[in-house]
Amino acid sequence: MDANVLSQPNQVDGISNELQKVLQRIADDVVNSLGCVGAMVAPLEEGNALPVRAYSVGINNSLLKQLESKLGVSFLNNECVAYLDDNRFKDNLSFRAVKGTNGRPEKFVVSDSLYDLFRPIVNRPLSNLAQQLTGIKQVIAVPFFLDDEVVGNLFAASRELFSQRDIDFLIALGYQAATAIRSQRRLAGIQTLERVVLALQAGMTDEKRVLQIIVDAVVHELGYVGAMVATLEAGNALPVRAYAVSMAQNLIQEWESKLGVGFVGPRSVAYLNDDRFKDNLSIRAVKGKNGRPEKFVVSNSLYDLFRPVVAKPLAALAQKFTGIKQVIAVPFFLADEVVGNLFVASRRSEFTEQETEILTILGQQAAVGIRNARIYQKSEERRKVAQVFAGMAFNSTVQVHTLRNHIGAFRMYLQLVEPYIKERVANESMRNLGDDIEFRLGKAAEILDNLHEPWRDQPETWVEINACLRQAIKKTVPAPHRFAVSPGIKVDLSLVENLPLIKTSPEMLTEAFKIIIDNGLEAIKEKMSQNGQDAHLRIESHRISEAIVQVIIHDSGIGIAPENLSRIFEMRWSTKEIGMGFGLFWTKEYIEGLAGSIDVESVWQQGTTFKITLPIES
Repeated sequence: MDANVLSQPNQVDGISNELQKVLQRIADDVVNSLGCVGAMVAPLEEGNALPVRAYSVGINNSLLKQLESKLGVSFLNNECVAYLDDNRFKDNLSFRAVKGTNGRPEKFVVSDSLYDLFRPIVNRPLSNLAQQLTGIKQVIAVPFFLDDEVVGNLFAASRELFSQRDIDFLIALGYQAATAIRSQRRLAGIQTLERVVLALQAGMTDEKRVLQIIVDAVVHELGYVGAMVATLEAGNALPVRAYAVSMAQNLIQEWESKLGVGFVGPRSVAYLNDDRFKDNLSIRAVKGKNGRPEKFVVSNSLYDLFRPVVAKPLAALAQKFTGIKQVIAVPFFLADEVVGNLFVASRRSEFTEQETEILTILGQQAAVGIRNARIYQKSEERRKVAQVFAGMAFNSTVQVHTLRNHIGAFRMYLQLVEPYIKERVANESMRNLGDDIEFRLGKAAEILDNLHEPWRDQPETWVEINACLRQAIKKTVPAPHRFAVSPGIKVDLSLVENLPLIKTSPEMLTEAFKIIIDNGLEAIKEKMSQNGQDAHLRIESHRISEAIVQVIIHDSGIGIAPENLSRIFEMRWSTKEIGMGFGLFWTKEYIEGLAGSIDVESVWQQGTTFKITLPIES
């Protein structure tokens, strides 16, 4: 993520300056209004930690320094923290207030011992000494809430017992603290979205960068343990395309080694059509109920995110190590079509409504970013196509000029020897051969002259699809072997006759079919060279609706490797050593230019099927 675009807002010990000021005012109000010896405010933060973020005391500064010295702890440092997931703190006043009884937080918890507030950080004798020096009789912990979720604790120490009026006042101040935390979260969310939008605008041409910006924002801006983005690709696959985690790189590598899978890699993929993944969080979010995607899906088990790729014990170990309490999958859409999933892992016990709203917006930003990047990529591809065609046109012009010169030289030679042939050769047909050759050379020169106009439009006419298919086969397979390409290879035709005509260039439609058939035959030959088994190419045509004709070209060849399936229509991408990577790219562009579509399904070592749909003009 660009540092100049997504910089962190001003922070004080992990919270914003504005929130720290509010919490400080609350601590001051407790001391000034209730005459307490001291007060502290600890918001609940990442890792189920309750660090003291603000404090106030009603004793002179020298006594405060003396107390901090004797206790061996400052009220505001990394040591003054209670951890809800650490059993050493189970008797701490903060822990008891938040955990409560039966897992339900208390309204407040009081104690006559200052030690209960500081255990186990400060030992009992030192705490008792501090209590004697300050005259404290009672301490209290008052949890404060947002939508029934504990977000922090307010502590107070008094030389008197707390009255109900005092407790009500503390609860009201706790509500102020919760409101301030809510405001900070909303502001942080808005600021994050603003920075993400700016970053996406700066990186809109690169899809991978777009996705990385999103996950970086989730982890480094919003403070989650980890985030991943998976996009829906060919073959109904959901591969992870980008991730971010709040741990050092060496720990990331260590856990990838333990889990046996990289966060981004060939195994980090879920498949919608594979029953082994039906309980995977990603699939549950996208498939939803009754075939309708969910807004989001949550789970308390990290295993649900990685199943079945990672074993359950390993996933549980990773969850325990990272302190993850809940994971969420948030699908994102373009025109009501799912294009991917945003996954987030949190150390908080539950995703709030506000959090899911922010994550949903970030998911949609990912969708918009993907769309913009792909539009740019499409325009860039078209620019490259223009360059390729320009190069081809220039090369053709040079070659045509050279061939024209050769033909001219040959015609001149023919004109020189023609009188000698007619005078010396007795056979009349041989004497007339020169005239025939002259005619053919003239025709060749005419064709070459036409090639000087590479951008000339191909005339459109009403075309019979089956005729183009037969012509493509004729061009692809030599006549003697038309339906037996070579020993062990057979071409099966199943063409429905009297299909409606479509309007296009017959030469171009024939060429599109020829490219696919060529690829199929090459795949068959490659497979036969490996195992020698018989193979076939099946070509079908039929009408699938009033407005659409479908052509299916299936081969039982080597197939397309899963990692290559999404790239076969890219320009200049080819598995052939001498391939230009232009044929299938052009075919897709041409078919889509007819308002049709071309889809491919392939199983490695089993074969490939191309399905082409062509619209019928009414």
